[in-house]
Amino acid sequence: MATFTEIKGFIGDWLNLDTVRLPDTVRGIIVNVAARRILRNSELRYGETSDTFPTVNGTYDYVYPSGWSKPIRLWYIHPTTSNVVTLTYQPSKAEFDRLFPDVTKKDLPTHYTVWGTKIRLGKTPDQAVTINRDFYKILADLVTTSNETNAFTDEAWEVLLFSCFEYAERYGIRDERIPAWVALGKQMLEELVAEHARARSLGTRGQSQEPG
Repeated sequence: MATFTEIKGFIGDWLNLDTVRLPDTVRGIIVNVAARRILRNSELRYGETSDTFPTVNGTYDYVYPSGWSKPIRLWYIHPTTSNVVTLTYQPSKAEFDRLFPDVTKKDLPTHYTVWGTKIRLGKTPDQAVTINRDFYKILADLVTTSNETNAFTDEAWEVLLFSCFEYAERYGIRDERIPAWVALGKQMLEELVAEHARARSLGTRGQSQEPG
């Protein structure tokens, strides 16, 4: 585990720089940008989040939560059969509209898509059910003046550290060792992604069910 303050210090130590050449605020931005980019591009358990939201009779659009990156699974308990209904994700808005052209037709939802900043359900719900939502979330930025940690810095601070050197170079820091460190960071990230993928067992995810 390493705190936000420690990671920023490590950047300076490895590059042999003081806070005049590479200010603390810049180091903080580098750490947060690197973490955000990794979480957006990689399916890591650090971003896995679950919550719920209630449907409303006649309402098909629902604002997705703060920090939303991409969906994993939406499901609910059927109100009469008590079966688990897993909604089918339709990434194509055009295909979703083809399947559900008339939003006034209501029933229990079977599909969803993401459009703009909202989750759209099809069919339009005809009653209130509680949707369980599993999704990838971008972690909140670590505060520059704090000694904060999060799941990423607790378990994989070294991956985050080595990923930061690419951004230091873009800031104008020149060090002949940086390319080797950046390459190592990419290798470490690949290993981390593979580790999380094995643990997650993607092939066992449930398939969609039509409400009965």
